Amino acid sequence: MSFKSLPMKIRGRKEIQVPSPAFGTFTLDAWKSNGDPQQAIQIIRTAIQAGCRHLDCAWEYNTDAEIGEAICQSGVPREEIFVTQKLWVNFCAPQNVEVALDLALQRMKLNYIDLFLIHHPVAVKPAGDLREAWINEGTTMRDQGCAADDKGNFIPDLEHCPAAVAALNGGEGSIIPTWNAMKALVRCGKSRSVGVSNFDVEHMQEILSVQSDDDDEVPLSCNQIECHPWFPNQRLVDFSMEHNILVMAYSPFASIKYEYGVFPPEPFTPYGTTLLRDETVQQIAAKNGMTATQVLLDWAAQRSTLPIFRSCSPQHQQENLVFRELPQEDMQALTTLELDGQTGKSTAIMYFPEIKVYDW
Repeated sequence: MSFKSLPMKIRGRKEIQVPSPAFGTFTLDAWKSNGDPQQAIQIIRTAIQAGCRHLDCAWEYNTDAEIGEAICQSGVPREEIFVTQKLWVNFCAPQNVEVALDLALQRMKLNYIDLFLIHHPVAVKPAGDLREAWINEGTTMRDQGCAADDKGNFIPDLEHCPAAVAALNGGEGSIIPTWNAMKALVRCGKSRSVGVSNFDVEHMQEILSVQSDDDDEVPLSCNQIECHPWFPNQRLVDFSMEHNILVMAYSPFASIKYEYGVFPPEPFTPYGTTLLRDETVQQIAAKNGMTATQVLLDWAAQRSTLPIFRSCSPQHQQENLVFRELPQEDMQALTTLELDGQTGKSTAIMYFPEIKVYDW
């Protein structure tokens, strides 16, 4: 049985179905300076041909051109593929929001995207001509279109951060001007919907406080956050669902476990046991004749969240699109894996160590 799509609220009190799960395009080799773009195209194309109808993308991933080519080569009509894109932190000033999406559309050779997310509740000062900005593992801050201080750190743009983030850093700001620019992209037809990523409750509350009941309102449609049994993020999931905000769950396999007490943690470096090798996950997989990845994707789906997976293997891509409902006792067993506080997170607590983002 294939996964069910999930409903999402959009402009004009309408609702669309979002395909689940999504295929993540982060850390494909195209991001690397010595990567092979053709390999990235092939991986994305085989995922589409395997049946995946949702691609999760971002400026930071540097795979837009490969995504567009893979869609073209797949033979699947564009309107059958749901494309999620994200606004990077140096494009958050309102006048730069449309620039960011225009660049993505140009690279992807698309006329519109389906969902545009503010990537982080953070804004940094831009530098240079953002239309020339680019990123991979070897780029400088200037290459990326980001201003840097004399130590090479991002310079915060507190004016365009959520008010709570600006306050944590001793300044004043608001995400609303950026949000209004995001909504304008829906009204002009460049995106079907807009949302956020990595936003906590107080960050979303700021947006919700100005959301009207008008029939033509553009709502906060989605929040993409980390979710898996080690870190179910239940408080944020519950808040989002209470406000009709779709939860998209990244890192469902928690493939990285940080060694806490070592700061700053080295991004994307694994330590110790991964969730896929957790004994409980392995036992549930064996009991149900499933793979560990299938168990974790099905756990996410049964919570009514939309998981994002990555795989370079056509066989695994196909396996990950098969849904089998887990028995309730297995769902409960996975719930017991939650780790205390933030210790279950598999992604770095802060990508921007010079900016305090969360009040924890």
